[in-house]
Amino acid sequence: MGGGRHMQDQVMHDLLEARRLSRSKAGTPADLLLSMLSNMLLGLTPDLRDVELARTMLLRHADPYQPLNLDTQMREANLDADVVGLLMQQLGASGSTGSAAEEQAAAVQAAAAAVAGSPGAQGDQSPGSSEEVWARTSLETEAGKLRDALTLLLSLGRQPRGSSPLPSGCAALWEDEIGANASTADSASDTDGGVAPRPCQVVPPPVLDDVERALALADEWKYDTWHLAEVTKGHALSCLGFYLLHREGLISQFRIKPTKLARLLRSIEAGYADNPYHNSTHAADVLQTFHVLMRGAGLTTHYLDRVGLLAAYFAAMVHDHGHPGLTADFLIATSDPLAVRYNDRSPLENHHGASFFSMLMQSDMNVLAQLTQHEKNAFRKQVLDLVMATDMKQHFTLLSHFNTAHHLPAYNKEAGPWALVAEPAPTTNQSGTEQASGGAARGAEGDIDGAEAAVSFTLLGTFDPTPLDDTERTLTLQVALKAADLGHLGEELEVHKRWVRALEEEFFRQGDQELARGLPISPLFDRAKQGVSKSQVGFYDFIALPLVHALASAFPGARPLLACYVANYDHWREAEKAAAAAAAAVAASAAAGQVTTGDGTTTASGTGHQ
Repeated sequence: MGGGRHMQDQVMHDLLEARRLSRSKAGTPADLLLSMLSNMLLGLTPDLRDVELARTMLLRHADPYQPLNLDTQMREANLDADVVGLLMQQLGASGSTGSAAEEQAAAVQAAAAAVAGSPGAQGDQSPGSSEEVWARTSLETEAGKLRDALTLLLSLGRQPRGSSPLPSGCAALWEDEIGANASTADSASDTDGGVAPRPCQVVPPPVLDDVERALALADEWKYDTWHLAEVTKGHALSCLGFYLLHREGLISQFRIKPTKLARLLRSIEAGYADNPYHNSTHAADVLQTFHVLMRGAGLTTHYLDRVGLLAAYFAAMVHDHGHPGLTADFLIATSDPLAVRYNDRSPLENHHGASFFSMLMQSDMNVLAQLTQHEKNAFRKQVLDLVMATDMKQHFTLLSHFNTAHHLPAYNKEAGPWALVAEPAPTTNQSGTEQASGGAARGAEGDIDGAEAAVSFTLLGTFDPTPLDDTERTLTLQVALKAADLGHLGEELEVHKRWVRALEEEFFRQGDQELARGLPISPLFDRAKQGVSKSQVGFYDFIALPLVHALASAFPGARPLLACYVANYDHWREAEKAAAAAAAAVAASAAAGQVTTGDGTTTASGTGHQ
């Protein structure tokens, strides 16, 4: 029986190898099947090797969207085994999960407690606690509305008696909310040292000015969300979310009560754990990138109606809500309650969506109250469609569907992204003819600084792509959110490196748990070794660039994002080359019987002489 299985595996290997040698540029089995059917419609006889490969893949229930020979391609790219292991594991590709890990995980006890609790169970600072009184408002002016909303978001808490008076907007909110209950609040304060509950404290104008200046840059392709988190004292997500919804006119259009929205945004923010990477600042970073990408690619005209835009913003804000800082594979291996609850199927993404809509069921956070039932249904569907698409296990399926819908060839790693970055981005002028925008980059060895500004929002305003159908509309938005989810790959280099260090630390923390539980440590999760910084070139080559290159190919307005990615990609390639050269020099010195010292001098090995 074992021999027959081995023979079947060998036959499969031979077929895959023959396929690789004969048509190495083929994408996935799905692409192969489509090509065969197209040829048959034209009266052409398909290659028997293709027929046999397709038959074998179908009989073995293989994923038709997994690229052919992905692991072989990674090895041929000279990636280390642990880098290959991490990439395969993230993508859920065949062979990515070792049987040993599964067998050992079966012996591990279930996790001690659920990863995420109910929103608001975050201590005294939680929105909705007795010490934070939220108010209703219908502020008169747009500028005042935004500034008072920022004040409310930034300074909820308790204020000592006799301190500086509240800002006019907050004072009005306080009066409106408390009303007849004010005396009760005052009397209750007599027992706690003379501190009365207040909706907001005075926020110094310079602080508000810093926040507004940071928010004013939200349309930039490269954005430092860490800085926004610093000036907002950790409230980057709620402030940016309110700012974008306010600026796009969605609050007034859907008659959303600003304080209900503020309460919801702060609850969403509080629902993000204090993880090194998957935290509320990451959610704000994804929101900002998604916002810029939707506008730059021209998706806000025909791909999104107003309800759709509202859903898109919220999908970005909640796409990692309640993330425990652990991978889905770890949750499944340890029988975590989230994995049990969702039957091991996208437990994280299911949790993100469910926790958000649980909050919306609370009347004091239901910002959809004024929407029709049809609009509510559309909102819910789009949020869930987008959030579920962020599961990396769906990467190949979504990308393959997107490439097929837009008739795009598979990404050519050898050719790389530079040609598309250097190509002027076409727009459509008023007469409907194409015109090129200037300022593009020169390519791999050229200067790509400023390439992200090659296509301005003003210029792109004349380029309004139209979806082929509802399926392609959803698919495009899903791919755009996936690109935004990886958006730090295109930030300024030092900002990007900070995100890489944060992700590395989060992975190390999981590795620590795996070690403590007696589980095999996941590739690049071992704190005693180099972490994910080692895998950057491979991640760009096999995951990030194929995704953003496809998006930029279908939507020229997205090319500035690709240019941002390429700038950092080139940095990591140069760093990898330098590390390889240094390693080769050390190996050469060792082979010659010499050891290179830190000051660049050499000493003979084994001679006893200095």
